[in-house]
Amino acid sequence: MKFKINENDHNPPHVHVEGLGATVRINLITLEVMDSRTDFNKSTVNRIIEFVKLNQQHLLDKWEETHD
Repeated sequence: MKFKINENDHNPPHVHVEGLGATVRINLITLEVMDSRTDFNKSTVNRIIEFVKLNQQHLLDKWEETHD
């Protein structure tokens, strides 16, 4: 899985997750799925959300660094 925070991206703070031919965006504040282009299965999405939750502050810090 690749976790990306894009420069000049829009609010709310979020991370793009790519892998297995699918993409999903996770809101870094609410940890909700914003959208997905090709669906990950539910188990994979849950693992992605858990990873984001465990790394939430680091990812928010990176968002702030990229969007100040």
